[in-house]
Amino acid sequence: MLRLATALATCLLLTACFISKAPLFGPAEADYPIAAGSRFAVYKLDENGKRIGDAPRHVTITRKGADYLYTVDGEDPVAGLMDDIGNGDFIALGRGEKPDDAVMYGLFRRKGDGWLRYSPNCSDFARVAAKHGQSRETFNITPSGNDCAFSTYADLKRAMAALVEYSAPDNEYVKE
Repeated sequence: MLRLATALATCLLLTACFISKAPLFGPAEADYPIAAGSRFAVYKLDENGKRIGDAPRHVTITRKGADYLYTVDGEDPVAGLMDDIGNGDFIALGRGEKPDDAVMYGLFRRKGDGWLRYSPNCSDFARVAAKHGQSRETFNITPSGNDCAFSTYADLKRAMAALVEYSAPDNEYVKE
């Protein structure tokens, strides 16, 4: 799980906080808005959307069957899918290699030829939701260690919609 979480955090997907035991959507529902072979420079963003940190990391996106493969700076690829939930927003999922690995989720918002990534951190999400009169129970989230576990896709989509309404993106993906 640690290898997957590290790969996803450095990769295009997530910081491993919105999870499910099994994928909440599959290839039949998946969308493919990114062309195979696309390459992006990935910049970290502060809470005001300003770029911070050192030089960007680079991610290359390819396909293997129904899966996207996300490869950061030549590291091992991570398999995942994306689903269009409207308004230029896509939920991305990443899976581990073992059947027991949790499935992790993040949200990407289209920005021109690039993307903004919203990485859901469970405790941060709970604090921000509380400021808006909501709680984990509002989204039927089950605490799972430090993670927020979901059992339905509808609940995950509602939480992701709140995430982009209440939070700022944490990374910007600029097409190269």
